[in-house]
Amino acid sequence: MLEPMSHFLNFFRRPAPFPEAPRWVLVPLGNPGPEYAETRHNLGRRALLRWAEAEGHVPRILRRFGTGTLYGLGPFLSLVPATYMNRSGQVVSEALAAGLDPSRLIVLYDDKDLPLGVGRFRLEGSAGGHNGLGSILEAAGTERIARLRLGIGPFQRPLAEWVLRTWDEGEQEPLGNLAGPFRACLDLLAPSENLEGLPSRVNGAAFWGPPPGNPA
Repeated sequence: MLEPMSHFLNFFRRPAPFPEAPRWVLVPLGNPGPEYAETRHNLGRRALLRWAEAEGHVPRILRRFGTGTLYGLGPFLSLVPATYMNRSGQVVSEALAAGLDPSRLIVLYDDKDLPLGVGRFRLEGSAGGHNGLGSILEAAGTERIARLRLGIGPFQRPLAEWVLRTWDEGEQEPLGNLAGPFRACLDLLAPSENLEGLPSRVNGAAFWGPPPGNPA
């Protein structure tokens, strides 16, 4: 049974701290449009969409902002930018102005410095050169924004062109293998009241499997 729309609107109107902790808000990064859907830079968005399809979660529009949309997605909320990657922080700014607690945000994005198929969960840190994440950190005014880094490496240069290319045939297997640990990570995240113990549970080869070319 769907929860009343007023519940989600009140989510943005209640002053912090909330009487009851709201759901985690996943922010999957990527560029809009079908021409970018299967590019490396859209892995955060792709992974979440594939998970939702596999789990039978149909996105439900809860609130539209000028630069993105808030969805209900299974046990999560999802704040999806409608802008290009480098302006991902704009919808976050709108949501924060409406009362969203930044400690509930979890950014999902591609990371060139991790091998394809490997993920890392971090509670804070710099953008590491990722312009989409950098835009969000600037909007939030803090580097203490949780994020799940999803590897697309080893990267090639020129980097700006490489991240906008579609997947090579040799990348399909590790890309497919990502689905299992990604689902397991979200299964652990969904019921969690806080994130402090999550990195130690989901980071490492035992969780994600060995990188491509490195047998266990």
